[in-house]
Amino acid sequence: MWKGRKVIMRQPQEKDAVVLQKWYMDKEFRQLYDAYSSISLEGILEEIKHESSLDDPKATKVNFIVLRKKDESPIGVASIRNINRQNGNAEIVLGIGDKGKRLAGYGVDMMIVLLDIVFYQLGFEKAYMVAHENNKLGLNSALNFGFQAEGRLRKHSFIEGNYVDLWVLGLLKEEYEKLPIIPKWKARK
Repeated sequence: MWKGRKVIMRQPQEKDAVVLQKWYMDKEFRQLYDAYSSISLEGILEEIKHESSLDDPKATKVNFIVLRKKDESPIGVASIRNINRQNGNAEIVLGIGDKGKRLAGYGVDMMIVLLDIVFYQLGFEKAYMVAHENNKLGLNSALNFGFQAEGRLRKHSFIEGNYVDLWVLGLLKEEYEKLPIIPKWKARK
């Protein structure tokens, strides 16, 4: 279990399957978060049953359910995927399924917890994210946080009848450690 200022992140359990399915079936959420493999309850339960942990040296993906610290109610999901131990990098993915909890600082807290795991628990040099150009909130949030635009895959994804660009955004450990928000945010825990 990993704790931030506002969130607790833990690996998904069977009891989380129903809420995960609800979020995964939400069309808007699916466009923002793509780190799931099934929207069927059986598929979600199967994925939870075979979930990898960070301790597994062969794990290439680790999923988390995100709980609001205040009452431990589920508000979102997160994932560290494309874990590349040889090259010391991984992709982070996060999504707030509870629409009422977006824009309330939970995303920043989730990002800090994920980055702490990537940089300090896994010992990696780089974390990255991808965001479609139509996900203005995700793209702007990552850039404002401190991620750097590293590239754009033009007309890479077909979403809602249109081809959209996919941005690749990266953050190095040394850049993360210099971000002014990090010590301030962690001091408020």
